Amino acid sequence: MSGADGWSSVPRRDPAHLDDGTGVGQEARDASPTSAAGATQGRPQGRPAPGYGEYAPEGWVNPVLVEQERQEQERKARELREQAASQAGRDGAAARRAGSGVPSGPVPPGRLGAPGGASAGGPPRSTATSRFGRSPADFVLTVGLLAFGLVSVVQSLAVGDVASTVRRTLETQYTALDDPSALSGAAAVAAVTNVVVFALVAWWSIRRLRARKRTFWVPLVGALVATAVSTIAFLLVVLQDQAFVGFMLGQTGA
Repeated sequence: MSGADGWSSVPRRDPAHLDDGTGVGQEARDASPTSAAGATQGRPQGRPAPGYGEYAPEGWVNPVLVEQERQEQERKARELREQAASQAGRDGAAARRAGSGVPSGPVPPGRLGAPGGASAGGPPRSTATSRFGRSPADFVLTVGLLAFGLVSVVQSLAVGDVASTVRRTLETQYTALDDPSALSGAAAVAAVTNVVVFALVAWWSIRRLRARKRTFWVPLVGALVATAVSTIAFLLVVLQDQAFVGFMLGQTGA
């Protein structure tokens, strides 16, 4: 390696080898006061840089190339450090967005939380999460019950068919009514009740699903309320029919 003053660490050759016949060697002629002072100040006294038109001596290294190589190595090391810091920042931001609780600073390798909320070195947790409802099963069950309730509501809107079905059931199992047309009023009340209850149940279920709360029981409660109101409406009509009341009294007396 050469110093900053153009001198190399190769031992000096005998000036006689470069004697041009005048008794003064090439090196002696090329030596400058500055180089002599450098030698006296403890710097290595090596071979000087070749002059213009001369061949480079054996072992001589161009200091300009050495400096360029050093700067290139420093630039590559600096780029690697910057890339590592940038990657660590992106990993930390992604972990925070995922809600893993990772600190905002650069995180050492192996300290990031594992997928599913598992910590480093600990077993992964298999708790299923759902965007709606308390769990995926709760969401599926709630939606299925709401769909079944919607079908029941649509069927109850056919007031005439519902009234006819109830009348045939009473005639088959009990007795014919004096005023079967009154069953249509009870069927209409049941249809309106089903529509109102289903609307309330659907609204409440959607709110609970979005809040990730357990919701499957809401449609069940709605179905019980609608069934109770419809049953009471038909009982009021049947218990006011004289033929049905007489039949029931006769069965009790027997």
